Amino acid sequence: MPPQPPSPAAEYLNRPSSLDFRALLHTLLDKFWVILLCIVITGFLTGAHIMRSPKQYLARAVVQVEQQEQKILKGVEKVQQEDLRSLDVLRTIEQVFKSQSLFERVVTNYLATDPRFAQMISDPQCLKMLADGIDMKLRRGTRLIDITVIHTNAPITERTAYYLIKEFLRMNYEQDTQTTEVANDFLILESTRLKRELEEWENKLQAYKEKTQSVSVEDRQNIVMQQLKDVSLRVTEAKSKRVTLESEYAQVQKLGTNAQALLVISAVANDLSVKQIQASITKLEAEFANLKQRYKEKHPKYKQAAGELANYQSSLQEAILAVPKVILASLESARASEQALERKLHEQESLALELSKQQIQYNVIAREVESHKILYETVMGRRNETALTKKLPSEDNKIRVVQPAVVPQRPFKPEPAKLMTRGLLAGLVAGILLALGLNALDSSFKTVDQTEEFLTMPVLSVVPQIRDLKPESRTLVVSEDAKSAGAEAFRSLRTALSMLGRAEDRRTFLFSSALPQEGKTFCSLNYAASLAQQGLRTVLIDGDLRRPAVEPALTGSSQRGLGVTDYLTGQKKFQEIVQRTSLDNFHFISAGTTAPNPAELLAQRGIDSLIEEALGHYDRVLVDSAPIHAVSDTLLMVNRIQTVCLVVRAYKTPRKAVLRAIQLLQKSRAPIAGIILNRLPRKRGLEYYYDPYYDYSYHGKYAQKGVYGA
Repeated sequence: MPPQPPSPAAEYLNRPSSLDFRALLHTLLDKFWVILLCIVITGFLTGAHIMRSPKQYLARAVVQVEQQEQKILKGVEKVQQEDLRSLDVLRTIEQVFKSQSLFERVVTNYLATDPRFAQMISDPQCLKMLADGIDMKLRRGTRLIDITVIHTNAPITERTAYYLIKEFLRMNYEQDTQTTEVANDFLILESTRLKRELEEWENKLQAYKEKTQSVSVEDRQNIVMQQLKDVSLRVTEAKSKRVTLESEYAQVQKLGTNAQALLVISAVANDLSVKQIQASITKLEAEFANLKQRYKEKHPKYKQAAGELANYQSSLQEAILAVPKVILASLESARASEQALERKLHEQESLALELSKQQIQYNVIAREVESHKILYETVMGRRNETALTKKLPSEDNKIRVVQPAVVPQRPFKPEPAKLMTRGLLAGLVAGILLALGLNALDSSFKTVDQTEEFLTMPVLSVVPQIRDLKPESRTLVVSEDAKSAGAEAFRSLRTALSMLGRAEDRRTFLFSSALPQEGKTFCSLNYAASLAQQGLRTVLIDGDLRRPAVEPALTGSSQRGLGVTDYLTGQKKFQEIVQRTSLDNFHFISAGTTAPNPAELLAQRGIDSLIEEALGHYDRVLVDSAPIHAVSDTLLMVNRIQTVCLVVRAYKTPRKAVLRAIQLLQKSRAPIAGIILNRLPRKRGLEYYYDPYYDYSYHGKYAQKGVYGA
């Protein structure tokens, strides 16, 4: 079984998507009435809104928050002063301006007493409108606060902004004064209490000094600690000396009486007597070496020098053996000295511990005295500052007016030009979105490019919308109006089909559609008429056995004559069912007598024999079959057909229905030639292939010009 060709839908989905601006423009122009309707509606609604909206006026004042509060007296600050450089404080001031309490104070203290606004303010609705129209906003990156008031009364906007600032300053001053008074009373009570406690701790400190009989425990402890440090250093030195002597004594004890070995020990070698004897021996040995060169052994001087050298060597050995006794004596002395210093160290440590105990209690009392003294001095200083702060003038404020509010001369809202522009733009955007939405919901074919791109099949011809043709009529436009765009479309179809291959391979044609009411009968009738006009003997077979339309269109009679069903059942012969038309070379075969089950009749007998016999008498054989999705009759007729044309009605037939019909035809191995796009509307600016040519050929400004022009 040969491989099946790829599905048009699969090929369409596998192609990379791209934005088709031409198709988008076509959609917008096609749905221009939707866009225009949306613009008109939004324009009307915007105009109505402008007419009904009351005129509102806006007054704006700008205040600046100071970086720090003013200091009238140097070094004196207010109690609980805020950091006005903090963003939280700026936001707090902004929210205070928005507070309901501030607005109520403005209304009560100013607006209600003003004769111009007293009656208006008494209206709750007007009061609510005024409150809703007040807004404060901190400018980003600055210390400026915009105070805006919106109302239908221009003077009240200016007065409200002015009174808001004035009442804020007044309320701020009252709060500062009240806070200062509370703080001053608290500081008076606190200073009295701290003074009493300070006196009590000073008395405790004096009593402790008298008890310990010391004016300054710290000085005495410093002396003891210095003595303890000196004794500890001396103990360490004594221990070091004792350890050194013990090491040296252990070495000499180990070597015993071996003078030469003892001489290696540093303590022995460094002994003063040993070093003196060694020096004398060295001198005598040098002199003796000189005598050896001059005298013999028996010479008196030789013997005398040898005797002296022997005596010194004997003395050296005695001195070396005497060193351990000296080391032992020094060791005993070092041990005694170390023990005495340790006893002194223990005494100093006991004295230091006793003084530390006294110092702890002394420090506790002294710290309490010092802390109470600092607190008392701090509170007294703050008390004096608070007393001065109470007398500061009211000009010491947190904010400063940068731009006062003025009475607005023109309304702030509504803005007719801006609102109308926005309304029309909104209508335009809504219209475009609605047009695109309707286009997205509409799955029909609207252009030749769209049809060929989606179905991956050629559009053989485009049949325009014929306004004078009624939907139920089957007029032969090819013969009745030969110069019309419809007639030219079928002549283009005839040319396109003739170019698909050799004439003998393109003798049988089948016209079908995916759904009913797409114009397949209209297309088959006019294509057959165009072939007959070319001089080809043509016969049109009505293959729609359930709802035949060829015979009523050509004869105008609703009676069903002899036709296909009569031939298939064997009741009539071919010549008996063929009928003539008003055109030369054009004949047709009707559907015939109503059959109880046309599908079974076509499946058992088939239409192949009828087509074969028709080919023996005619040059071209056309079959007008039933819609593919309605019944299966068309799929039973394609075996003997050489060319299948699928009629698709523009702006109506769903794409998926056409795709499914093509898939069914491909599974039945039908030779699909292409698509006939029927009833495509002709719209100015949206021409596709045929309109410019028709305007050039038969209509428009070129209609009265000859072949060579004017």
